[in-house]
Amino acid sequence: MNQSRSYGESRRRRPVNNKVPAGWLDYTPLHTWIENTRLVPFKCPLRWSILRNLNQRDRFSLNDLIERLDYRKRELGLIIDLTDTHRYYDYRDVEDLDIEYCKIRVPGHQDVSDENCQNFFRIVNKFLRNNRQNDKLIGIHCTHGVNRSGYFIARYLIEILGLQPDEAIAAFNRARGHKIEKNIEDLQTRKKIHVTFSSSSSSSSSSSSSSDREVDEYYTAKDRPLPYTRPSIDPTSDEISPTKSQITT
Repeated sequence: MNQSRSYGESRRRRPVNNKVPAGWLDYTPLHTWIENTRLVPFKCPLRWSILRNLNQRDRFSLNDLIERLDYRKRELGLIIDLTDTHRYYDYRDVEDLDIEYCKIRVPGHQDVSDENCQNFFRIVNKFLRNNRQNDKLIGIHCTHGVNRSGYFIARYLIEILGLQPDEAIAAFNRARGHKIEKNIEDLQTRKKIHVTFSSSSSSSSSSSSSSDREVDEYYTAKDRPLPYTRPSIDPTSDEISPTKSQITT
């Protein structure tokens, strides 16, 4: 999952943009993972050169992310980055933390391609298949960790795990602490599918089908889902402060 050398070379040639992403400060960093899964959405952590001019309480870096999960005795095994830029943090810092990193470039304010969703499904399923003996989390973020992240996660919950659209959207909203605002009508049309990823041979296709069954079995086994207590109050409602988070330090 390494990036190409040309990426690093091109970064050195570009001027550095140290602006905080638009709207980033309006969202809490993270709340908790999606119930009965290992998927945890959060807003994009930022590198120090962007954070240094912010108040301490407003900062959210890779180290802050790790510390907040450590507090809950949870460990990240993979970060899926859905932003359409490389400027927010260096993927090598993720790998230095012994966390896998995968980039799916998804432009904001545009329709999401089925190809990107299939790629997302494949990455998540592969990680779960290779990490059946541990409970490492899969972190997913876009810039704010809401609309693009919510869309990909909700489609996974619907199409792979078989949740009804309303259940999937509500599960994401509870876990993120912010509501998905876009592509709701599209998500309402989705339903469970039998995933068959494109491959060059019938044996690969057979292996893929077997993998999908393994993922289904992982999530239906009663002793595998992570411990999770659903909030007594919906964190996306107006009854509590938007800054309240279930994952705190």
